[in-house]
Amino acid sequence: MNKRLGVYIFDNAEVIDWAGPTGVFAVAKRMDPELETFLVGDTNLPVVATGGLRVIPKYGLNDNPSMDAFLIPGGIGTRPEIHNKRLLRFVKSVPPETLLVSVCTGSWVYGVAGLLDGLKATNRKNGDPNEPIVPIDRLAQLAPHCIIDRHRVVDSGRIITGGGITSGIEVAFHILKRFGYDVEFIDKVAYIMEYEKQWELTKFDITIS
Repeated sequence: MNKRLGVYIFDNAEVIDWAGPTGVFAVAKRMDPELETFLVGDTNLPVVATGGLRVIPKYGLNDNPSMDAFLIPGGIGTRPEIHNKRLLRFVKSVPPETLLVSVCTGSWVYGVAGLLDGLKATNRKNGDPNEPIVPIDRLAQLAPHCIIDRHRVVDSGRIITGGGITSGIEVAFHILKRFGYDVEFIDKVAYIMEYEKQWELTKFDITIS
């Protein structure tokens, strides 16, 4: 059965946050062509991610693409995105069978939308030199009823959150697991990526509640 991952993209989205999961799915697709990943923007107009990378989304939010998981990355651009009323309405309206996923500060969006109340979630634990507050502490402010968890990946059922910028790779491996792929399949993807040693170290830094 076709499994579709939609990745939200916006101005100043952190490149690794969204390119990492997209890359994992691109490798996994070599073994299962039923897998699909695509970018979703506020509209389908081009956006400029960090590093000046210009990207064209396949869909806009109003297109309501069919997805089995929807991932919001982090980046400096999440600061305005937490005030994006169309995005907040969208995440609240996503069908309940669709996984809601984030990497790094992307979990702020779910927190502001009230979707993390009573749930465990994580965020980036190391701040930039110019940041007045570490992102995970900012999550606690934005979502005071969220249970802050410092694991690299936190699976709270429907919502999966990843910590630091590079955690999107492990998040994508975990999405594959939630999609029903077995350990051998996921380990093979990590092997093809020459990421198997790092995956062995981080696969146990995942909490499921």
